[in-house]
Amino acid sequence: MLSIFDRPRLVAEGAKPTDGVPDMTVISDIDVNGINVNLRVRYQHDRIYTYTGTILVAVNPYKELGIYEQKQIDQYSGKKMSDVPPHVFATAESAYSHLQNTTKNQSCVISGESGAGKTETTKFILQYLCAVTSSETRWVQQQIVEANTVLEAFGNAKTIRNDNSSRFGKFIQVCFDKQFTIIGCVIQDYLLEMSRITFQAADERNYHVFYQLIAGATADPELKRAFEVEKAKTFNYINQSGCYTLDGIDDVKMFENLRRAFIVLNIGDDMSEGLFKTVGAVLWIGNLQFEGVDDGEACKLTSNDYEIIDRIARLLGLPSDHVVKVATHRQILVRGSVTDIPLKLHEARENRHAMAKALYSRTFAWLVAQINLCTNPGAEKGRFIGVLDIFGFENFTVNSFEQLCINYTNEKLHKFFNHYVFALEQQVYSEEGINFSHINFTDNTVCLQLIEKPPKCVLKMLDDECRFPKGTDTSYIEKQNDALKKHPNYVRHPDKRLLLVEFGVKHYAGTVMYTVRNFLEKNKDVQQEQLFNFMRKAKNPFVQDVTRFQDVLSRSLDMAKQQAGASGRERAASTGSKSTKGKLTVGDTFKQQLVALVEVLDLTNPWYVRCLKPNSVKSANKYDDELIITQLRYSGMLDIIRIRKEGFPVHVPAKTFLDKYRCLASRDPTPLPKDEKQAAARILRSMKLPETEWQIGKTKVFLRQTVFDPLEERRKALLHDTIILIQKYWKRYVYRKRYLRMKVAAVKIQAFVRCQIHRIRFLRKRRAAIIIQAQWRGFIAREFVAELRRKRKLEEEERRRRLAEMEEKRRREEMEEQARQEKMRSEKTVEDSFVAAQRELYSLARMAELKSEKSMPSSKTDDLDAMFAFLKEKPPTVGGEETSFVNQIQSELDAMFQESQPKPDGSRTMRRKRRVQKKLLGLAEDEDAKKEEAINVQDYSMLTYAEKWYNDHPKDSGGLGTLTLRRKGKSLRGDAVPKEEMIRYSKSSTLATSLIHMHDPENVNVACSIFKDLSKFMRGDLKPDQVNLTIQSVIAYGLERPELRDEIFCQLMKQMTDTPKPEYTMRLWHMLCLCVVAFPPGKSLNKYLQAFIRRHFDDASVGRYAVWCLNTLRLTKATPRQLPPSSMEITCVKNLNNLICRFYFLDGKAKAIGVDPSATASDVLRVLADKIELKNVDGWALYEVNPEHEHYIRGYEYIADILAGWEREKRSSIQLTKYMTVSKKGHSQAMGAGDSKFVFRRRIFRNPKDIPQDPVEYHLIYAQAVHSVVRIDEFPVDERVALQLAGLQAQVTWGNFDEQNQDRYVNVQEYLPERIFATKAADHWIRAIAIAHKEYGSGKTPIQAKVWYLTSVKNFNLYGSTLFFVVYKGYWSYPNKLFITVDKDGFKFVNSRTKAVMAEFAYSRLENLAVDIIDMAITFNMKTKSPEEQKYFTFETPQKDDLAALIASYSPHHSNIVRVGEAKLRRSRVTEEERSKAWEEVRLARKLLADRNLLRRPSDSSGGFLTTTLRRYNKAKLERLQKQKEVKDFEKVFKQNYWSYSKSRLAQPLSMVVGDELEDLACKMFGSLQVYAGITNSGGFEVEDDAEHTNLVQIVISKC
Repeated sequence: MLSIFDRPRLVAEGAKPTDGVPDMTVISDIDVNGINVNLRVRYQHDRIYTYTGTILVAVNPYKELGIYEQKQIDQYSGKKMSDVPPHVFATAESAYSHLQNTTKNQSCVISGESGAGKTETTKFILQYLCAVTSSETRWVQQQIVEANTVLEAFGNAKTIRNDNSSRFGKFIQVCFDKQFTIIGCVIQDYLLEMSRITFQAADERNYHVFYQLIAGATADPELKRAFEVEKAKTFNYINQSGCYTLDGIDDVKMFENLRRAFIVLNIGDDMSEGLFKTVGAVLWIGNLQFEGVDDGEACKLTSNDYEIIDRIARLLGLPSDHVVKVATHRQILVRGSVTDIPLKLHEARENRHAMAKALYSRTFAWLVAQINLCTNPGAEKGRFIGVLDIFGFENFTVNSFEQLCINYTNEKLHKFFNHYVFALEQQVYSEEGINFSHINFTDNTVCLQLIEKPPKCVLKMLDDECRFPKGTDTSYIEKQNDALKKHPNYVRHPDKRLLLVEFGVKHYAGTVMYTVRNFLEKNKDVQQEQLFNFMRKAKNPFVQDVTRFQDVLSRSLDMAKQQAGASGRERAASTGSKSTKGKLTVGDTFKQQLVALVEVLDLTNPWYVRCLKPNSVKSANKYDDELIITQLRYSGMLDIIRIRKEGFPVHVPAKTFLDKYRCLASRDPTPLPKDEKQAAARILRSMKLPETEWQIGKTKVFLRQTVFDPLEERRKALLHDTIILIQKYWKRYVYRKRYLRMKVAAVKIQAFVRCQIHRIRFLRKRRAAIIIQAQWRGFIAREFVAELRRKRKLEEEERRRRLAEMEEKRRREEMEEQARQEKMRSEKTVEDSFVAAQRELYSLARMAELKSEKSMPSSKTDDLDAMFAFLKEKPPTVGGEETSFVNQIQSELDAMFQESQPKPDGSRTMRRKRRVQKKLLGLAEDEDAKKEEAINVQDYSMLTYAEKWYNDHPKDSGGLGTLTLRRKGKSLRGDAVPKEEMIRYSKSSTLATSLIHMHDPENVNVACSIFKDLSKFMRGDLKPDQVNLTIQSVIAYGLERPELRDEIFCQLMKQMTDTPKPEYTMRLWHMLCLCVVAFPPGKSLNKYLQAFIRRHFDDASVGRYAVWCLNTLRLTKATPRQLPPSSMEITCVKNLNNLICRFYFLDGKAKAIGVDPSATASDVLRVLADKIELKNVDGWALYEVNPEHEHYIRGYEYIADILAGWEREKRSSIQLTKYMTVSKKGHSQAMGAGDSKFVFRRRIFRNPKDIPQDPVEYHLIYAQAVHSVVRIDEFPVDERVALQLAGLQAQVTWGNFDEQNQDRYVNVQEYLPERIFATKAADHWIRAIAIAHKEYGSGKTPIQAKVWYLTSVKNFNLYGSTLFFVVYKGYWSYPNKLFITVDKDGFKFVNSRTKAVMAEFAYSRLENLAVDIIDMAITFNMKTKSPEEQKYFTFETPQKDDLAALIASYSPHHSNIVRVGEAKLRRSRVTEEERSKAWEEVRLARKLLADRNLLRRPSDSSGGFLTTTLRRYNKAKLERLQKQKEVKDFEKVFKQNYWSYSKSRLAQPLSMVVGDELEDLACKMFGSLQVYAGITNSGGFEVEDDAEHTNLVQIVISKC
């Protein structure tokens, strides 16, 4: 074959069909006859494959050709399609290489008539892929090959057109791993031909497996006895056509191959034996004859039938009576009872065929499932090559339902082929403006709509007729003829005698007449329920297992949907329709499978193989011109060749083309043009490629294969040479590095040797020196010993004096120890009382629980009276059973308190010590932090920061108008203000630009505006009502724009340096304090700001502000504030005071504490717990409560932000409520928090049944329980239980019952829920509460009453749960308004009225949560075990975020909450350094354009100083002054507005354009862009009455 570098010449010269060219797109003058001649010439030379671009045409040779051996596989492996002769291996290699080089999956679509060689082509493609994807044969590849053997045996048969015709379709997905090695495959089968099992036309055969089984069993007597088969002529299902063998095929050998394939596919011996027995049973079923009974209403078996029944029963492993019952009776279900009805003679014979079809079709489905299980690729299903081998177009003498489905498939694939090859290609050419000749191709959309598009189509009307109980084939065709008689592709039979028997469809390949006999029966696919019920108990293991495929249609459809993916599932599901009793029909299932198949193909890159049949007699070396031309015409081959020849199959975006092929122009000294399209054209011309073989579109480069291949080859060669060069330099680097390492090692060895020599010399000298030193030291030591003896006496006297002093000190310490022990004994007494309180609390709670358990029945009950019966019992007396009960409590107390026995120091003393130690430790930590963070103030002066980060400000910001003529030269040079002046106070309220460099021009303008506001605020020029607004405005800018934060700090420090008036300084420090609280400084400014603050520590007036600012800066902040400060916060910070906030408890009390402006909710929670002496805050939380909602305040939220939000919403803070407080001091109106308040309550109950040992915590839990029962009515409390609890509550509040004080119970709403006290008059309830107080509360201490109350409430199954009121969105069997309760175990759906649990779910059942950020909706996505279970629950609630957060707190696994409606943008955090670097690159790029004189300098419309002041200067002097005015910095010439959006028209072009005509054209181009964008109405090439601006666009493009 010619080299790819010669292909452009071949195309340019053209070729003749008589030459038998390998690619028909190079034929100069092509028509159908020319294609036929070219194919005939190649066919006569045994060259059966021909290219049409990338489409392969294969002509069936009907003989063996030696072109599929390993030699040919090696020849085509790794080669491009244009480098090798046409071959199916070339197509397979192209698909495989594209899979490796692109991210798109590939598919090979094999089409053609029956007998054209599609099945063999499929085998060759699989053979090639298995051979080239691995260096050694892998087991899975062998399994894929053997799977084809099994499918051919059970799914292929001899027809009059083909000896090995596939009677089913299949789509094989060959899956690859990341190394592009085959790891498995997935097979989807389509529409097995069922009628062939029971009937064959003349000279045709049944499925191959029947003949292979008989041949194999005949050759092996043991198999014959096991499978009980006879000669082929014995069986009615295979003796109808008289054809039993195939020429050149040995069925015995094929049977051995089949059994070997079963072993490779992991089909065990027991399953294999059971499968063949089932096939034998199918053959014997066809021999049943039956005979009628006299009345004709029933039938019976003949004498010969009983022997056949026994054979069938043995083969299937069923009792004979079961087989008889299935063969002669049918079952119907009437009112829940099954009735057996005998079959009539014709019904029994039809039922016989239905049994055979059911057994064989389920066996085939079982085999496909077993193959998929064996070759399952696992998770690696995303990378595959699909091979589609599906039945060809059929038109027999009698065409039935199967032929309709087959031809419908071919119509569908023909439509997909046309859409891919013609429609999409020509659409791209039109959009890109490519010159080409439009090609009209055959569009079969109308025919497809006739078959599949509802409401009036063939398949839909067939399904509708199947729904009618009395529907028949005749009624179906009558309705269809009436409905579709006007359709252009529908044919009514011209013969009135056959009008109700046949109808026709005009297919793309010709008109086909279909006989409607048994259409309804074949579409319904009766499933033999009675047979499968018996088969589930069969002794044959295969028969038992095959019952899984009883509903074979649903399983096939599910598999098709899985292959199609998510979009395919939705589409297939939406197009589904079902027949009687909700069962899928054959036609509908097949339609949905095709939809899924087309969706899969649409997501792949298809490669087409068009198979042609040379003659109808299946004879070798015989070429029928008329038959070939017919196939060429309806396959659209001429149109394909024309579009492949005249079109450009390779489309590459211009940018991608440059990125890929720019290297080919690297040797050209001339740089490529900036325009991508011009650069691409330069590269193509430099390659000397014919310009007729490529075109440049608007955005893409279009190439023919004759150009694309040379480009790829030359790029590959260049890359190869470059890689060798890189390897050369790399090897040089490696060996040089190795040499240098060896050189360094040699030097080190030499140094070590020299070192040893010099060391030996040194040791000798040192030994001599040591001897001399020893003698000298001995002399000195002797003198020293004499002196020590003299001093020893003096030291002994000193020691005796010290012992006396130590004795005196010991006596004083003993006295102090005695005093300390006395103090500890007093503290021990206090500690013992606290421990006793804990013991009493635990004992009472435990006793109440045990009593509750004893009083309740063993089984679960809803009797609340029984649940709370223990409340009526008298206090237990010690004796008998009660003694053991008390002993049990005591033993538990001893065991609990044994480990926590207090030490000699009391717990209160220890707590006090810990607090003191904590303060000391804190002071120590502060001191350490000060030492660690101490910075040298001199090293971080603002002057240093300004020199590094400040912008240059001109000295005179007023412009050139104020300069005199004598100073113009100096001023025009633009001297900058010294940095020393820029960091000091400025009288002016304006800035020329921002102090520090900012990238956003809008931020620069805002910075100048902020400086004006700060100057007014500093001088006190603002009105009183504007002061707070100005402060909030400045801080809001800092919060919204992080780039402005350092600018604000720098402006404040500038104006606070050398400020002339003290009041100015105080105002600025107030602003600085507020800014420090709101947001932190940047990393580069932080230490400079701290140094600035430290310099003012000793200032008498502002020193306290400086200390406050520095302490605030040291606090670690997770996030900045969300809102600017409130008015109250501004006032408090001005006085350096904390915010005074009131926090409410559920017992009616409140606590006011000071809150630091920088404190978060977690900080306040700890302070609040210390205030009320709560030991543990786990599970407790703060809530923001207002009339609209109750919001959980997360730990990282700032309290000051919430107060600021209240101020924005104009909420009040404190007001009187409608409730009265109940206490021993009497009734008083309760204080509320106005519209909003902070509430302290428990949020999380990890173990609701636990008994807190902290009395404070126990009291708070009790108060929350009362709140839940009385105020919000959370539990299903009836009237009796409510009164019992009210009596205990009254005992806690008032103590023992006093009949004289009935006014205690006047506020009934304080004791009973509104649901109960609203049912009767208040006087009734006052008396009832008093009686309950006397009966259930008297005699108990307050702590006992609390224990009884809590123990009672804990018996409710909703205790420990948090209730959220929701509204269900949708329809279900429960009320739409309900509660969702969340606890430690899961969540429940609770009736809002009865508080009954409607459904409950553990957290393990929840897959995830989805919160709608726009609507008040939350969705629970559940894990389902079956399709009947509900997957999604969607509710409306304003507390959606709190509900999701609480579930995440109990179950951290669900903390990843889906935010519906939130843009899924990939957000990356960009640092200031990265942002600066990016802006610097933009600036350098702009400067490069200016330096190369590619941009035209903007004109100065105002004239400036030179045109206003110096008007009397002559022309020469004006030119000299203009040159002096030019500045070197291009940013002063090309200002920001030059690069940004503008509404005004251009006065001149932006780039350097030569000529007035081009300048005017460029300005009009800009005006056209403004007109098209809608900015202006005129100024461009607009045309009247052109609303869509179509003409304007065309004019602009033509001008370009």
